Amino acid sequence: MRFKALKNREIFTIFCLFCLCIFSINLAISYHKYQIFMDKGEQELTATVISNYEKLGDDGKKRQILKLKTDEFSFYTLGAKTDDFKAGDNIFLSVINLDVSFKDYLASSFYMPSFSREKLPQKATLNTNQKLQSLIYAQHENSKISQLYSALFLGTSIDAELRDDVSHLGIAHLIAISGYHLGFISAVIFFVFRPLLKILYARFLPFRNYNFDLAIIVFIVLSFYFFIIGFIPSFLRAFLMSILGFYCALKGVKILNFKTLFIVALVSISLFPQLLFSVGFYFSLMGVFYIFLYCKHLKDKFSPFIHLILLNLYVCFAMEICVLYFFPLISLQQLSVLAINYIFSIFYPLSAALHIASYGDIFDGLLNNVLNFRLSSTKIFVPAIIFIFYNIASLLAIKFRSIFYILPLFGLLCFAIASYKIYA
Repeated sequence: MRFKALKNREIFTIFCLFCLCIFSINLAISYHKYQIFMDKGEQELTATVISNYEKLGDDGKKRQILKLKTDEFSFYTLGAKTDDFKAGDNIFLSVINLDVSFKDYLASSFYMPSFSREKLPQKATLNTNQKLQSLIYAQHENSKISQLYSALFLGTSIDAELRDDVSHLGIAHLIAISGYHLGFISAVIFFVFRPLLKILYARFLPFRNYNFDLAIIVFIVLSFYFFIIGFIPSFLRAFLMSILGFYCALKGVKILNFKTLFIVALVSISLFPQLLFSVGFYFSLMGVFYIFLYCKHLKDKFSPFIHLILLNLYVCFAMEICVLYFFPLISLQQLSVLAINYIFSIFYPLSAALHIASYGDIFDGLLNNVLNFRLSSTKIFVPAIIFIFYNIASLLAIKFRSIFYILPLFGLLCFAIASYKIYA
């Protein structure tokens, strides 16, 4: 038994070193691209508009912000009020790459001054993502609702107004394509094809496991979906985790453990070093981490119905410090997400089916009212030292149950402070 433990530790160490090598190679490649980019100085680019929104500067003046994406990176630049650009437009522009650090280049979160911005003609042939976006937009008169569904199904960006609505409701994790969406697609494929394959395999291929082949079909479909929506960190985490989970299931290894999550994080970052700076990827990992943490300490304590309630509460409040560090806006309205989480499990598949049937606008009025509803809000800024301490405490909670119980109390405290600041 001791020999087996040592052998497993040795294999795990080799795996970590292998991932470190892959990470170093990919980081070196990225740095080489960065050097080429910086050596060009002032340059001309063709980019796609991700979002176009107004932002209030420190001097009180409104500025037009463009987020643009090229084949190599994403960046921000200032637009003009005369610029008639919308998400999805292709533009030609000249930029000056002043003071762009390698970290910012890797994270795709840097600013470049630009000039001579010119809208390019729309391509005659649209890719699959653009065609699906067109089908969604054609079913809605309200642009905000169109954006919401496009983000929900295709992972497209949303503008500042809708982002503000989503923040007030605390539903960013539902809009971001992640494990839930992956699970829904997988469930639909299993539900549709499993009965058919069961009959066919019983008659023609009784020696094969149809569940195994069905799982392969699921991963092929998910890979195609990944190709359509593009690189989304939260979906990448869920996709890699599902593959690793499938492998573990075949080997009879326990799937729901922290080592699995660590391996997925390690593989993801080694393949895509930019994930080190992705807030979405961090949130995705922490969300799963707190689910695992809950399962570790309380999985045998209650009935499934009670777990359904307590798990929702625990993850919501345990995540609060993590969220506030990056997005300090807080409102009692965000507590509505506790109910929305359950409603979403019905709304998501139903709205997908309605869009396929060209009746996607049925919920438009209701959604518009929900998005426009407002309660008072405030901001709570979490210092970096508290954020670091909280993450360390979260890791220690794996071993110490007392810390596990304390973590969500921080989230409750944040809402108590917010209530005092707003209503006192």
